Amino acid sequence: MNMNNSNEGRFKSAGDALKELQAAFDDWCSILTTHSLHTAYAIIAANWAVHGSAKMILSNCWSKWSMFIVLTFLGINLFATHRMIWWNYKQYLYAEKNWKRWKEEYEEYQENKDTRRYWPYNKKIQYLGVAHRGLKVWAPIIAAFLFIISLFFE
Repeated sequence: MNMNNSNEGRFKSAGDALKELQAAFDDWCSILTTHSLHTAYAIIAANWAVHGSAKMILSNCWSKWSMFIVLTFLGINLFATHRMIWWNYKQYLYAEKNWKRWKEEYEEYQENKDTRRYWPYNKKIQYLGVAHRGLKVWAPIIAAFLFIISLFFE
């Protein structure tokens, strides 16, 4: 006899399902951060290992662009991380400064579907998060592609 109620599922509530989605999102973002940085370092090492010197890297336009993109990515990544830390800290101070207002915004967040996308984060944090994730994917891919081309063309 099946003891499971046909209405029972994996989650006890919609909130439980949402919490799992948030945890998965956080985990995958963490993995993306780690892998994109490791890939960037590997591309730098590969360029040095294959081309042997700065002179050789700079004489191969594909390798030079590969290094330019990966180094630019590392710089932008540091800057974007700094901005994200700063904006999250400002949001924390905003909440701490006026707890009553923060609770009212939470209530509005619960009722107004238009604000669900942002609260408790502001638009800057949301937009930078999306852009930063895209950068972490595409910059290493493009740099790796250019490195591979540098193996065959000068």
